[in-house]
Amino acid sequence: MSRLSVFFQRIYYYEYWPLWVFYLPALFYWLILGIKARSLLYFTSINRCMNFGGAFLSSKYGYLKYLPKENVPVSCVVNRHMPLTEIIKQLKIHHMDYPIIVKPDIGERGKSVSKIQNEQQLSQYFKEVPYQTFILQEYIDYPIEIGILYYKDIDGKGNITSIGLKKFCTIQGDGQLTLGKLVLKNPRISRRKKQIEKRFKNRWNQVLKRGEKIIVEPIGNHNLGTTFLNGNHLYSDQMMQWIDQKASMIPNFDYGRFDLRINSWNSFKNDEGIKILEINGVNSEPIHIYSPKFGLVNAYKEIFKHMRIIHRLSVHQIKHSPPVSINSFVQGIIDFRNKKEQHNIIKA
Repeated sequence: MSRLSVFFQRIYYYEYWPLWVFYLPALFYWLILGIKARSLLYFTSINRCMNFGGAFLSSKYGYLKYLPKENVPVSCVVNRHMPLTEIIKQLKIHHMDYPIIVKPDIGERGKSVSKIQNEQQLSQYFKEVPYQTFILQEYIDYPIEIGILYYKDIDGKGNITSIGLKKFCTIQGDGQLTLGKLVLKNPRISRRKKQIEKRFKNRWNQVLKRGEKIIVEPIGNHNLGTTFLNGNHLYSDQMMQWIDQKASMIPNFDYGRFDLRINSWNSFKNDEGIKILEINGVNSEPIHIYSPKFGLVNAYKEIFKHMRIIHRLSVHQIKHSPPVSINSFVQGIIDFRNKKEQHNIIKA
């Protein structure tokens, strides 16, 4: 596949579109729903355990603490101003060995999530990613990663509306091309050439043997090249019961996506071999819509359906918990943008 073909694929398939382009129709629908709710900030009435309903500035670590220890990776929070020796000390206190996962406690769409193999990489990470607080988390190597979107209806009944399977980006050799050329031919990761070349600098110019496979990115994130597949057919009563039980442990949680790693599909039945990596709020996407064969029309139908669910829950909840004030929301946006601008300035 030529670079030109890669370019046109990224235009043709909506899963590669910039977020603001893809969600432009949803912006107009949000205005309609806001008028109906008599508040454009209606969505901040739900998920009172999270800032702004989980739209942004919400701590990932804050609500994991409510869940059973056996269902959550060993984790701790550190500050970027802490000396590296103190951060390493925290790893020892929590009995975490490399590799580990490091990610901003307040982040978006999986940005700056990284698998760290050693102390040198850990030190470099904190130099390059200038957020304020981070989560250090044990790396879970269970073979299946999924995202389950769940909500409680106005009667308190749990529902699962989306099950997304995450297929990690893998390069397969053909016996002719180097790893670098194979990366450039892959539309999912070609734009991340610099980061991937840095990670695989010792193999970048090597020709991969025919059939040889390399997992380019072990993080289940769409921005990093992971393929999202439609897994709604994998729904089971055991899955529903398990998610419902865990969600009920989080105070004032109404709507969000559970990102999990599981050892097998029997894990829900046995309540073992499951780790909750993180939980997102009203900003959660039904990630099965990014399945390559799902289709743009169907994707928008799913987005609008989930927007209506949030609207319905919010209108019901407004009676007891009014939306945040415009001033608070604007200040939140300013704080959020400042964090992003600081990140971009320092990184540049």
